[in-house]
Amino acid sequence: MMLGDKLKAVRKARGLSLKELSEATNNQISISFLSDIENGRSNPSIDRLKVIASTLNTPMVFFLEDKESSLFSGAIDDADFLPVIELLKDFDGWKPEDKKELLYYLKAKKVIRDYR
Repeated sequence: MMLGDKLKAVRKARGLSLKELSEATNNQISISFLSDIENGRSNPSIDRLKVIASTLNTPMVFFLEDKESSLFSGAIDDADFLPVIELLKDFDGWKPEDKKELLYYLKAKKVIRDYR
């Protein structure tokens, strides 16, 4: 997925219009420039990408890495998955018992999926 496609998917998953995203950047990034990025006509500078990523509460590296190397490759296409990514950002701060519970759930889910 290209940078523009990722930007559009995250923006839509957050329920923002181009205008709302522009306003959320304190108009540092114009509506037309955001549209140009999403449609592959322009690429943002690193500084502008930092502003966009920060505004969308998304790691900047997400927009830069290729699909094959992304831990969550393809997940961004599913807007329901974005809150999960947000929760996992704080995984280091989780209590050990919460980490263990999540691991057990994932293992059980895999067994069920493999059984089908």
